[in-house]
Amino acid sequence: MNTEAFARLWRTHSNDLSQTAQAYLLEDMMTILKQRRDRQNLFFLLMTAILGTITFVAGYDMIKNDSLDPTREWAPLLMLAAPWIALLLMRRRFNRHLNAFPHTEGTLPDTLRIMADENRAARTQALILLVIIAIFPVITSLALWQLMLTGKMEPAHVQQAALLFGGALAVSALWQVIRYVRVLKPEGARLKALLEDYNS
Repeated sequence: MNTEAFARLWRTHSNDLSQTAQAYLLEDMMTILKQRRDRQNLFFLLMTAILGTITFVAGYDMIKNDSLDPTREWAPLLMLAAPWIALLLMRRRFNRHLNAFPHTEGTLPDTLRIMADENRAARTQALILLVIIAIFPVITSLALWQLMLTGKMEPAHVQQAALLFGGALAVSALWQVIRYVRVLKPEGARLKALLEDYNS
């Protein structure tokens, strides 16, 4: 509990406990919303930087060394494109949330609606990641197969890469499922119930 904020609101609302408690709850919810939006923006910034660096390095090598034949090795290009597609879809959903609710300030029911929409956006983003994670093994298998056929990878290296990518994707998928089932979905249900109770 932030005792300093509570004391400030207590004085602001003339020592009225009910009004102070509601104002404290509202301020806490707005702070949580702002922090979540800041984390989302930081996530998009970091992912754009990481994917941009990977794409630049890969593209530079392909152009400078003519190391890729698009007619025979198109799957590696899909591997580069798939994360960008996921990131753009996630950013689009997040922007829809920001456009619908550009400000975090408002009444208690308004803030609940903002948090409920933010939760729906987060669940959609998690599902987008899960779909990409489900598709990625197919793309990766095709890419490794094509690289092996063109003599750029040995079968032993293909197996090692498959295990590495498979393990990373499995961990990512497990994390997203746990986050969706244990965090996002229950939070969405609680927010929906609170809104229904408030409106009834």
